[in-house]
Amino acid sequence: MHVHSACVQRRIARGVTAMIVVWGVAVGHPSAQGKPRKQTAPETFSARLSVGAQEGRGDAYVTIRVDRYTAPKDIDVMEKALKEGGSAAFVVALKRAPIVGHIEAGNKSFSIRWAREKPSDTGRVISLVVDSPVYFVGGGVPGAKSREGFDTAVVQLTMDSSGLGEGRMAAAAKVKPGGATGVDIEAYDAEPVKLTSVKRQIS
Repeated sequence: MHVHSACVQRRIARGVTAMIVVWGVAVGHPSAQGKPRKQTAPETFSARLSVGAQEGRGDAYVTIRVDRYTAPKDIDVMEKALKEGGSAAFVVALKRAPIVGHIEAGNKSFSIRWAREKPSDTGRVISLVVDSPVYFVGGGVPGAKSREGFDTAVVQLTMDSSGLGEGRMAAAAKVKPGGATGVDIEAYDAEPVKLTSVKRQIS
């Protein structure tokens, strides 16, 4: 997607950098206090997805179902693949990992194979990686960049202790080694997709 101004570029960079920082903490340090948080899965979240793109804006509703959080041994396999083999190796390891949940958007369902939660001062941060792109924002406009290598989708939810929160999603993403945390996330879409009105559903 063509970026129209340096201002937009700076805003995008800040958004993606924030995602990378959250990802890095979730990968490298499961608990800021040194004590693992009790896993709360299975759990379901509802959210409103707001998309801003060159061809227009739109909103949709998504459901995120986490059946369980990814086992440490599976996380280790994916981390090692990323470090030693880069993006392509990470995708292979991701697709071999057990399915731990789904993201449902409209009549489509996408498999989550990485799910990790981390305590925060007000609640927790949840990191999710899907084994395929959810969609390509701006991918159909003339001159759109290649979709090659954008083989995943990445979601971060910031939840408070009451079960309410917000988030962001790279609907088509490339996970690669690099950055301050050792993990870099390149989003296909120019503007991060915002998740608003995020709510943990009560059974």
